[in-house]
Amino acid sequence: MLANSRLTLTITLLIVTASALSGCTSETDPLTEDEIGDLRVVVTLDFVGQGDQTANLADRLDEGSITFDPIHVAPNVTAYRVMEALQLRENFTIDVTYYVGMGAFVHTIDGVSGAEDWSTYWGFYHEGEMADVGASSFEITSDTNLSWIITPA
Repeated sequence: MLANSRLTLTITLLIVTASALSGCTSETDPLTEDEIGDLRVVVTLDFVGQGDQTANLADRLDEGSITFDPIHVAPNVTAYRVMEALQLRENFTIDVTYYVGMGAFVHTIDGVSGAEDWSTYWGFYHEGEMADVGASSFEITSDTNLSWIITPA
């Protein structure tokens, strides 16, 4: 009887932990001194036809998109950390879901989400091409251009 109670408690804790890790939004911290460097990262956000739905960026969009002044980072800072720093500097929000084994997935930018049926989503691009890895795995190693674009599935 005691063994069954422990097993039930263990399973319950695993389910609660997995649920919490799979869909939480983190508090964003500014870049640390070690993360600031000489590499220039230019970020563009393209809301396509949904720019009028943004919370804070609508007045700054040009034909539905905005390209920000560079963020300067040290080598091996991730694209996700660049996005976190950018949202703090430029006064917009991102909402993220963390997937075990895949990392952070940015699903909402400044109040604009991909479709609930996944017919559109925020695609992560590097130098104009869909990135091969997620933003939390993509390490900056040289000056670069990153984009998040509402993308059809």
